Amino acid sequence: MPGLCGRRHLADKPVQRQVGNHLAESEAIAFELCALIYRRGKIDGRYAIEMEQLPKAMGLKRSDLQGALELATERAWLEHAGLMLALRAAGIYTAKMVLDLPR
Repeated sequence: MPGLCGRRHLADKPVQRQVGNHLAESEAIAFELCALIYRRGKIDGRYAIEMEQLPKAMGLKRSDLQGALELATERAWLEHAGLMLALRAAGIYTAKMVLDLPR
């Protein structure tokens, strides 16, 4: 459905959802990502990592991380904080679950 002035808006386009094995792989990477950020500790009072450090720290290519980043952001586990990627409360809970720590 076109928006005002006959232009299509981003909200008019269907969202591509991950399915099957790709979703499971992205979810597993997202779990590990939360755990990694939590284990690294706090930076300026937040559990965070610089975006440029992420591929090396995870041992994955940036393209392989993309689905996991989208999934974790959609589930409110992560948020962008400038040039950093930071855990939100749900991400801290997820990290503690993965690491089998008290929640």
